Amino acid sequence: MNFMGLPDEYAGENSKTVIIPIAYEKNTTYGQGASRGADEIIAASRHIEYYDDELCKEPYESGIKLLKTLRCSNLLPEEAQERIREHVTPHIKKFTIALGGDHSITPAIVSAHSKEHKDTSILMLDAHADLRYSWKGSQYNHACVARRLAPNHKIAIVGVRAMDLSEREYADSNPNVKLIGAKEFNSEKIQEILAHLTQKVYVSIDVDAFDPSLIKNTGTPEPGGLLWYPTLELLKKTFEEKEVIGADIVEFAPEAAYRAEAFALAKLAYKLCAYKHALRNQ
Repeated sequence: MNFMGLPDEYAGENSKTVIIPIAYEKNTTYGQGASRGADEIIAASRHIEYYDDELCKEPYESGIKLLKTLRCSNLLPEEAQERIREHVTPHIKKFTIALGGDHSITPAIVSAHSKEHKDTSILMLDAHADLRYSWKGSQYNHACVARRLAPNHKIAIVGVRAMDLSEREYADSNPNVKLIGAKEFNSEKIQEILAHLTQKVYVSIDVDAFDPSLIKNTGTPEPGGLLWYPTLELLKKTFEEKEVIGADIVEFAPEAAYRAEAFALAKLAYKLCAYKHALRNQ
């Protein structure tokens, strides 16, 4: 099926947005199930209204192509990175939205986009700093995502409320890294966040950044997270002021009473498409 059940004329090769489902999950920390997240988000997307009442537009008109799901949980972490990079690379001239899968898919996607877009920075929404050098025997574990990206990219990590001391020390010592805790995030922080980023930005959304009252079906649902409208305000301003080249939504692990959450994340993906193509010429 097409994303949102769109007619084929709005889901073909001329589409400006490409949805890339990646069912990858390896050595997650607490809860499991992220490999099923993309399928449930896509299924829920069939019920989203085409009209965006915030922007007073129908963003689907720019076209949204849905790829077949890449399933690669059987691969070793290093092999999965290469397979994901190869899978994404043919689409980097479009606006891509990857649906995970666990958060470890992000470095491979950023690596693919970096072939086309130099000096890319990352806006990462996450309950965790993800700055561990290695975790569970791999440098490509989902707890190491920001650590893999930080040497070569400016990265702002927003919504953090759980980290190891070593991660705090690494963040403090690396000028590429900016941490914004969930309890300190507000509208006034947005310009500070945007000032840290370069003109080209990749957006990575780990759904555990949200408060569990909004998203509880995730591997580690930390209390005290981000809420819907403040998050949209940050995303909208990012798209208004920067050139956003791609995005991902990861770590949704559908287990129990998850239909409303799958719907919210499908709508979030559509919001990313709307902000990309309806706000400004990027």
